[in-house]
Amino acid sequence: MRNSIRENICRMCVLILIFGVGTVGFAQNPAFEMFMDGGDVFGGDTFTSTAQLNVLEPAEIQGWSLSLCNNEGMIPVGAQLGADASTVKNGALPDFETTILSDDAVMSGVVICFTGCAVLSQVQNFSMLDVNYQVLAAVGQSCWVDFCTAGTPPVSTVLVINGNSVDPITSGATFLIHSPNYLIFGHGLGVVGQTANLPVLISTVRPLDGFQIAGQYDPSLMTLTSVLASGVAASAEFVALSENLEAGEIAAGLIMALDTSTDIPIGDNQEVLNLQFDVNADLGGATAPLTTPVIFVESAGTPPITNKIVDANYNETPNLVNGDIEIVDFNPFVRGDCNSDGGLVNIADGISVLQYLFQGGTTPGCLDSCDLDDNGEISVGDAVWIFSYQFAGGAPPMAPFPDLGIDPTTGDGIGCDGDADDQ
Repeated sequence: MRNSIRENICRMCVLILIFGVGTVGFAQNPAFEMFMDGGDVFGGDTFTSTAQLNVLEPAEIQGWSLSLCNNEGMIPVGAQLGADASTVKNGALPDFETTILSDDAVMSGVVICFTGCAVLSQVQNFSMLDVNYQVLAAVGQSCWVDFCTAGTPPVSTVLVINGNSVDPITSGATFLIHSPNYLIFGHGLGVVGQTANLPVLISTVRPLDGFQIAGQYDPSLMTLTSVLASGVAASAEFVALSENLEAGEIAAGLIMALDTSTDIPIGDNQEVLNLQFDVNADLGGATAPLTTPVIFVESAGTPPITNKIVDANYNETPNLVNGDIEIVDFNPFVRGDCNSDGGLVNIADGISVLQYLFQGGTTPGCLDSCDLDDNGEISVGDAVWIFSYQFAGGAPPMAPFPDLGIDPTTGDGIGCDGDADDQ
């Protein structure tokens, strides 16, 4: 530690001797500009910003020093010469360069050539110093860096021309903090007078211990009844729906493991929750089919629940993507599951078709599931389709397959469990 302190003090002394003693200062010269470019950065991430130089008139720059001050929204974690500064001495490194970091500033100095063998003249977008910053501020906030005088003794931001200090004009940068993560209300399906469900998805670039959501839906169409952990979060130790909700509110939370031993993994569009609704029989006077939005709101429930993802001590409000629920007056089914044994399509379903057609078998409860080619009638061809799919590499059944869904060709007179399509 003492050696490190001594080394930094020595570097500071060199900077002051070279750039801060016995020189003549001038007002800011607009022909010389030091600047940094701002932009968007991600919460909790590390990013690199480059201090650059424009020289707009002939000059013989022998070296420079600069200090970059930052606010508490970020902290410098590393710095290195820019690509141009690394070759400034006729294609080689400068004779002297040093960089010192503190939590709120970066101080750097360069002497191109002690003997005057190389100088820097007119140039644009000359990369002087690459600084690596860690983002500390929350998503939705901003952080900034600006040229300054910092350190003890102080290191000023100057160019050295003919042994004199020249003050450039300077412009710092502001960085807006965004999230690379997403909470997503997916697309759900509901049946009039029955139930509806809506998946909640997460896209994340970091493992997560848990999350909470706040949303809103149309209570004249349905009522939220429960929430289930699902998908990559199916093993969650804690999942709950707020007990104090106004009509149309959604407020729920999930923790994978109370000892934080299990995470929601990094990945895109991963299902983590399934919201369960009862669909009103009268739809509040509306007529099915219809699609109703489910949206994120700032907070819901009492006490208020907001939208957050959590990783240990880190939490943020990620990007929020709204979803919807399609409400129909037709029953969902899996095409090919003619014997209605839970969505499994196999040889038994082909036999069920033949028994119904030729052997006086019981009429299937869901005729639509027996219509493999979705042509609006049940025939021997539907049995052949099942056998071909099972044993001869034939095409799979038409939609909905392999997951439960609604007939995309409603109105053909073949329905399911006595729904409106039977009429």
